[in-house]
Amino acid sequence: MSQEALVQSSGGAVGSRSLLRRMNSLGILRAVMDEPQTLRDLTASSGLSRTAVDAVAGDLVGMGWLEASEIASSGRLGRPAATYRVASQLGYFLSIDIGANHIYAVVTDLTGQVQGHLTDPIDEMASASDRVAAALDVSDRLLADLAVSRDALWVVTIGSPGAISASGVVSHFGGSGMPGWIGLDLRERFGREFPAAVLVEGDVALGAHAELTIGAAKNYSDVVYVLCGIRTSGASIVGGKVHRGVHGAAGIVGEMPELRWAELNELYGTSVLGTPRPSREQIFELARAGDPMAVTAVDEFADDLATGAAAMTLTLDPELLVIGGGSSPGADVFLPRFEKTLREICPLPPAVLASTLGSEAVAMGGISLAGNHLNSVLESAVRDRDAFPSPSEAFGLLQQEAA
Repeated sequence: MSQEALVQSSGGAVGSRSLLRRMNSLGILRAVMDEPQTLRDLTASSGLSRTAVDAVAGDLVGMGWLEASEIASSGRLGRPAATYRVASQLGYFLSIDIGANHIYAVVTDLTGQVQGHLTDPIDEMASASDRVAAALDVSDRLLADLAVSRDALWVVTIGSPGAISASGVVSHFGGSGMPGWIGLDLRERFGREFPAAVLVEGDVALGAHAELTIGAAKNYSDVVYVLCGIRTSGASIVGGKVHRGVHGAAGIVGEMPELRWAELNELYGTSVLGTPRPSREQIFELARAGDPMAVTAVDEFADDLATGAAAMTLTLDPELLVIGGGSSPGADVFLPRFEKTLREICPLPPAVLASTLGSEAVAMGGISLAGNHLNSVLESAVRDRDAFPSPSEAFGLLQQEAA
């Protein structure tokens, strides 16, 4: 039996045939954004009649959301099946991870498929104006390489260390470096540069968004995420959503001096390692080879990391704990000790996984946030408008929603 609607309204009831059509338009668009689909695919997955799917897909093609191409199936006679995909060059997302020591930018299409990425180092003591200029330079060079204009961007996401207010202002940054960064209105500053909707979020929260969407936390509802890099802090996923807190500061648990997270990566093993102290990667490599001093240093690192993670675990009782950031490639070395210490502190410890997303996690979390924003705007349009929005109308709604 065919369903009445592919997407259920927030109130649970379908009020009119017009609303029904808008809901099904969004459902078909979502399905094609996940991957290209034939009419047969869409009919089978939606439960709608073939006639209804054909009509909705035709509307989306006419509006410019989708395009159809005929691809012959091997071994099948007759007319090739039409495959629907999101219209090429319809629009793009840009995500910029602005760190203390790096700028990393990634561009995707509206389905989240990466088109290109670019990174540059930056001095930790660079001024705020120089850091913004560097971020714009990296982004513009990437866009030029892809032959994508700023005007083609639908959403730009800015990731930053520290606590980010709901309005996009850096309200707190506990680390050293990044002079002038506290108090900077990142949404306003980058909104001057891009006609797109501009979103701003903390880097740890964005790392959690990436894990939830494409990483180790996918299909989990309650997760503790630890971003362990040059600085270390955490984020919480509660009920399938990244928890920001009232001030956007839910991820700065690492500032408790008792946890020793603030300088974790600079200080561990100081008492046993020689001078100059090896790099993090060198310490992990030495520990893999069985060097006793490096093993002692890594054990110290794992114990301190686990103590802070335990504080978050005991508060939230999560299903999963994910360790991401620059230290995650060394998880094979420190994870056994980390889990042992976690079990000693937590009577009901969660499963523990190391992230595989690498240094792009924060930027890809920005892409996830951009996709969520587009989806939210389209859901509101389905509920509040008389017709499903065209791409140009959706672009305008994105800007209004982010303002």
